[in-house]
Amino acid sequence: MKKYFVLLLVIFVQLSCGYRIAGLDDFSIKEKFYIAEVHNNTAESEFSTILTSEVNDFFSKYNLLTKKKETASNLFVSLKTIDYKSKILQSYSRAISSDLSIDVEIVVKREGMVIYKKSFSDANSYTISTNITETLNNRKNAFIKSLNSILMDFLHDYKEKNTDNR
Repeated sequence: MKKYFVLLLVIFVQLSCGYRIAGLDDFSIKEKFYIAEVHNNTAESEFSTILTSEVNDFFSKYNLLTKKKETASNLFVSLKTIDYKSKILQSYSRAISSDLSIDVEIVVKREGMVIYKKSFSDANSYTISTNITETLNNRKNAFIKSLNSILMDFLHDYKEKNTDNR
């Protein structure tokens, strides 16, 4: 009996926090996207490669990517800002965590005309360690999590606003 209660509790917690298995979202978007440009407008150059890779991986994962520029909706993704806010713990007089927030603009063009344009924001916290490599990895993971959340928000918003998809 106790096992079933724990199992039900785990299922309830996962469902209540919005947990979804990757790849099972049905976006019902018939069109494919051609990634025309991924641009980092910030001074944080180390995020350029991560940004490009994650955008490509995300759209590939949902089978929404094509290499045929002429027949696809052209996607332009631009990282506008990255902001950090650290929390200093008084007893240690040092920061133990930081909030990373990003702003991303996504533009979709079809036949040279803008059919969709919107800016998205997201934030995530990451732990600041005494090990610089660990801290940089935590920051990178917070960035990736925020970017994937923004791309998911884009797909839902795009689907809602473009119900006449090809």
